[in-house]
Amino acid sequence: STYEQLTQRYQSLATEHGWLEETIYAYSDEPTLAIRAWRTKQHGEALWIIAGIHGEEPAGPNAIAGNLATLARLADDGVPIVLIPLCNPKAYRNNWRYPNTAERDWRRGGYSVGDAEYLLPDLEQGTKPRAAAPSGPETHALTQHVLKVAEAYPPRLVLDLHEDELSTEGGYIYSQGTRPDDNPVGAEVIRLLAGNGIPIRLEGHTRFGEPIANGVISRDDAGAPIRDGSIDELIAAPVVFVNGERRPGPSAATVIVVETPAFAGSQLALRVAAQGAVVQHAPQLWRLSAAAD
Repeated sequence: STYEQLTQRYQSLATEHGWLEETIYAYSDEPTLAIRAWRTKQHGEALWIIAGIHGEEPAGPNAIAGNLATLARLADDGVPIVLIPLCNPKAYRNNWRYPNTAERDWRRGGYSVGDAEYLLPDLEQGTKPRAAAPSGPETHALTQHVLKVAEAYPPRLVLDLHEDELSTEGGYIYSQGTRPDDNPVGAEVIRLLAGNGIPIRLEGHTRFGEPIANGVISRDDAGAPIRDGSIDELIAAPVVFVNGERRPGPSAATVIVVETPAFAGSQLALRVAAQGAVVQHAPQLWRLSAAAD
């Protein structure tokens, strides 16, 4: 679907179900293009669903658009929900990874809208931010929005829908939060992906050296928790730096990053259906997340 088609569908949450809609970032040179978020009026411990951090990973935003009824019903049952379904609309429309360049290699100037290193503790002592400043204006707007909304909607379960166009061996997930290992939500997400035609990488290592166990990556190459500087690490972080000062972070219990294989020749419809199955099972995953606290 086009950016405009997706946005129209997401907006039905506000027009038909009374959700709150908010513009996180609007492009000054193109005011109709914006990063938008939707959330229930009811706040409290919440389900967060994020997608489209990278523009050339289309399955997640489309899967969410096709399964809004499930989320509306869950909200009607009293579950607070935060939805940021297309975090990188400019890159989505261009089929780029990053918002500012067609180059896929970040070393050539691309920055991620989900880069949170300026808010996260440094890797050595944890006494200062990992980076001096946000890497781009979208990055700043998105990460500040996350910190603000997390105060009224503390994340219990986070699903971040991604794809990996370099993985020809299959899909996998990252598991972060206070219970990254042996998390029942992660195991169920792997089962859903496999049951919907996605081959799973059960073992081995990622190209970053991270060990894969039954499709789940919960540790880095040194055996420590995943610290990748991402928005996922930010939402899971117990400590963040705001204006250089330490303060409690969102501390999500369960953060699952779904990665479907999106190499050339893989089927987009299959990937959308598999990610859609994850969204369809959000009520069950929400119940499972209670056991993971």
